[in-house]
Amino acid sequence: MTLAALTAAGAPLEEVSRQLETLNVPFVLRVENAEVSGARALRVTVEHPEQHAHRTFADIRRLVESAGLPERATRRSVATFRLLAGAEGAVHGRPPEEVAFHEVGAVDSIVDVVGSCVALELLDVDTVSCGPLPMGSGTVASAHGPLPVPGPATLEIVKGSRIRWTEEPIETTTPTGAALMASLTGGEFTEAAPPMTPRAIGYGAGRATLRHAPNLLRAVVGELEDEVGDVELLEANVDDAPGEILGAAVEKLLSSGALDAWLEPIVMKKGRGAYKLCALVKSNYRERLARLLMRETGTLGVRHHRVGRMIAERRVVEIELPYGNCRVKIGSLDGEDFVAAPEYSDAARLAGEAGLPLPRVYSDVRDAYESW
Repeated sequence: MTLAALTAAGAPLEEVSRQLETLNVPFVLRVENAEVSGARALRVTVEHPEQHAHRTFADIRRLVESAGLPERATRRSVATFRLLAGAEGAVHGRPPEEVAFHEVGAVDSIVDVVGSCVALELLDVDTVSCGPLPMGSGTVASAHGPLPVPGPATLEIVKGSRIRWTEEPIETTTPTGAALMASLTGGEFTEAAPPMTPRAIGYGAGRATLRHAPNLLRAVVGELEDEVGDVELLEANVDDAPGEILGAAVEKLLSSGALDAWLEPIVMKKGRGAYKLCALVKSNYRERLARLLMRETGTLGVRHHRVGRMIAERRVVEIELPYGNCRVKIGSLDGEDFVAAPEYSDAARLAGEAGLPLPRVYSDVRDAYESW
């Protein structure tokens, strides 16, 4: 439903499918028009051969990271499956890396998650907000037998987040859907949508008929009020977290809407080596991302202050090379282009496919752009 809603809001399904094909898993996307409670919507179905092999988080991560997808889409996809692995591990009493996915390791879940993250990238979505997820009731079949609704993994994922209970006797939020929304929003679900100017709206339709609500997921794409201008800098000094925890925190901040995030080595009192974790965020996301930073690192406080910035005009063009296409980011001031940079993920993919050094691909892209 997420992929359907984003497609209805303007993400080109042909390009989503093209990028998904780089995962090298067999699938076909079927799209049909639907009408739910009088609202026009899209319904997307993932068809694939029957799968018998289970996949671990490490398997899925390798699959996604080797596909040559845009960097942010890769980061968001991996963050979603990392959250799923942690939830499944907590439910079954196993370390996340040892969890063998069943339902969520199937091709349809991989396509759902990665396809949604690719669609967000094609729509150039920086941040995502979502209301409290609806929890149904009853039971649902699983590889382990019947489970209560909401499923144990779903509840584990939304632990610490606002949810709402419904009287629908079906599973209204799956573990995959919960992980996708939680990873994209940092687990902060709120009824109050951020002030924005809507530019596109799309509806994704489910298949079940609900008793008390239309079975629709709505995506609203637009510009936030503070899209340009002052932003805030979050900072925290951390001297008691291992490097992998800090690295994961940076990834989580970026996938949850931070404009940028980084680590700076520092020396604290008594000569203790430490890191300062920094994140540049939009003002209306300050509290949510500061809370996320504290939860992910264990720090007891986060500093924040406003910073000004100048923003160049940006656009993306696609350059055709003899061995494939590569996107180029172009920056301009007062209508004059001053920088053009190949998209790293595209260039790296082309280098691997063509067996060329990455600097050669960068040079070819720049030459092609100059004569474009």
